[in-house]
Amino acid sequence: MAPDLFVEILIRAMATAGIVVGIAIAVERLGPLVGGALAGLPIVIAPGFFFLMLKQSTEFTVAAAISSLIALSASQAFLLGYIVVARRTRAAVVVASLCWLIVAFLLTGFHASPWAGVVLFLVTTVSAWSLARLFEAPHTKARVRGGWTILLGRGIAAGLLVAAVTVSADWLGPVWSGFLMTYPIAMTVISITVHQRSGAEVVVATLRSMMLGIGSIAAFTFTLAITLSPFGDFLAFVAALAAGAAITCGLTLRFLRQTN
Repeated sequence: MAPDLFVEILIRAMATAGIVVGIAIAVERLGPLVGGALAGLPIVIAPGFFFLMLKQSTEFTVAAAISSLIALSASQAFLLGYIVVARRTRAAVVVASLCWLIVAFLLTGFHASPWAGVVLFLVTTVSAWSLARLFEAPHTKARVRGGWTILLGRGIAAGLLVAAVTVSADWLGPVWSGFLMTYPIAMTVISITVHQRSGAEVVVATLRSMMLGIGSIAAFTFTLAITLSPFGDFLAFVAALAAGAAITCGLTLRFLRQTN
């Protein structure tokens, strides 16, 4: 294995494990609204695109960023699918994953500009967020079931899954590389963990908040796609990180005011 690929796998795996554990703790300490908002931070996807820029041409990376932006509509389908059946079954992640696969397959043929991609994301987000409201119910402070060992184990498992996806993405073209960058591995583990530790009402509220939270990833991929060619790798990457962080900070502050 090439050293740069090993470093990429290690960073993305650690970032995924960290965000899974961190979001579970945030939901329990700060509430599902804040936890869902923080889940959108591009901690997992950013290292992937950093190494992609080092290994691939600008055109390849731009195409992958656009594909990732489009794939976020499939992520909204994942979240909505989980929310719809969360109170009926603990295997809601199976339904959610099927929703992602169906929508992702349909969207792989959707060749678009970054602007069309962001419009698609906004329409999908508003639609999914509005529908998810029908399944929300009042909830109390997150009650915690399960110990730290299980939580850490799930975080490590998510990191290993990201490592496997990272290796696979190296063999694919820009479209599927972009889609795999945003495959909801962290969302999957966060959903299962919050559901089992805190119950259906809390996971529904968390995932509905996450629908807005992944606007941070959308901002990251959109900014990267439109700035990479004119400004170069370094400035485009910094601008994309700043755009993603701004969305997360704005949402977090808004939700903190709501919960206080």
